[in-house]
Amino acid sequence: MSTDELAVETTLTSLDILSTIRDRDGATLHDVVREHGIAKSTAHRHLVTLEQAGFLRKSGDTYRIGFKFLNYGEYAREQWYWFSAVKGAVGQLAKRTEEECDFVVDDHGRVITIVESYHKWAKYEADQDSERYRAYMGTYYPMHATGSGLAILSTYSAEQVDAVVEKWGLPELTDYTITSREELSAELDRINERGYAVGDQYYTEGLRSIGKPVYGPDGSVVGALSVSGPTYRIDGSVLDREIPRALSEVVESLESELESEPIR
Repeated sequence: MSTDELAVETTLTSLDILSTIRDRDGATLHDVVREHGIAKSTAHRHLVTLEQAGFLRKSGDTYRIGFKFLNYGEYAREQWYWFSAVKGAVGQLAKRTEEECDFVVDDHGRVITIVESYHKWAKYEADQDSERYRAYMGTYYPMHATGSGLAILSTYSAEQVDAVVEKWGLPELTDYTITSREELSAELDRINERGYAVGDQYYTEGLRSIGKPVYGPDGSVVGALSVSGPTYRIDGSVLDREIPRALSEVVESLESELESEPIR
């Protein structure tokens, strides 16, 4: 029996409704009915059930994502085998580079931030309306548009890369974004030659990210560690030598630590 055949339609509908509410930053009963083409009574049952379970909260006529997800999310992070070691590595890298650093993992063809460390410039850049430079916990990013995502993709077979592209496409996010399979292949070849990836304004104009894959004891890719910052700081020798050297050294240290970490 396939995975699709095992899926429960009612549960999938609830999950789709949650996604709609998340994507719309809140939705009413009528929004859900219109979006999913289901009866008003059916939509109402889903919403009430999810609200009573804590997965939704209601303000007036609008439903929003509930705080129970925060509880589940923190549990998911902290029960992960390598969380403690990765958290330490991200903090160490941020201290060395004085830039924003994060660690992402592949989650069904996109990368998601599971550990981050803000840098000393964060408050200043927030004051300058530069919040776009920050990597928020739990945020999904397309793999072709970030240094860390490209770093992970560079370790995959052509068939695996094709599967990611088929599922998520190569959406153009800036004038610099890679948008063709040929461009992506050439970029992945460069990453493998160089040993690290550079997301050069692929996701946000004015932002560069440098990422490197991290391997576990069994040789599989655990995720990727990256450094991000504005192009006016991530440039010249900082881009070509300083950050890649710091990144490589921290990744090497982290991989050594993972070798000795007990698997829970």
